[in-house]
Amino acid sequence: MHEAQPKAGPYTWDDFVALEEDDLRELIDGELVEVEVPTKLHEYIVALVVHYLTAWALPRHAGITLASGFKVRITDRRGVMPDVQFFRSSNPASRGDAVGLVSGHPDLAVEVLSDSSRRYDRMTKLAWYASIGVPEYWLVDPATRTLERLVLHGDKYLVADVLADDAVLRPESFEGLEVPLGTLWRLPEAP
Repeated sequence: MHEAQPKAGPYTWDDFVALEEDDLRELIDGELVEVEVPTKLHEYIVALVVHYLTAWALPRHAGITLASGFKVRITDRRGVMPDVQFFRSSNPASRGDAVGLVSGHPDLAVEVLSDSSRRYDRMTKLAWYASIGVPEYWLVDPATRTLERLVLHGDKYLVADVLADDAVLRPESFEGLEVPLGTLWRLPEAP
């Protein structure tokens, strides 16, 4: 008996969403490309950003926050998995329980940078998120201890905030949200 050979590329959105849940590849111009395995600090930062957004959103019924793994379609040959996504309650894309977002866009995409993803997140994903109309994009860089908040104007992102070290993010687009950056850079010590 012969094992089935994996389908050769180019790959499409349907191939991308059919990947196993623990398969972290992204769809880049018809190719399924491996992404770096996240570090403990990377995952901790993702967890905290999800925590702050969820704690802000729940009492306001403002929307839903999703962490790494939920796929976003850019085109039929491009798909990504932002580290964090936020969908406002008024966003029709927030409804449904699919394995990926086929149309529409999150209201916020957040990427936590690493050495291998820095260029991809700052250039490629930035352009892709702008192309589908994601209104806000945050780049969190643990190496430089910075958070850049980019806001979409027309078809390009403009820098709204660049914060560092122990500053507190208070974006006007999320009235009442406070993200104390100092908590992102330090893993808690074991008891």
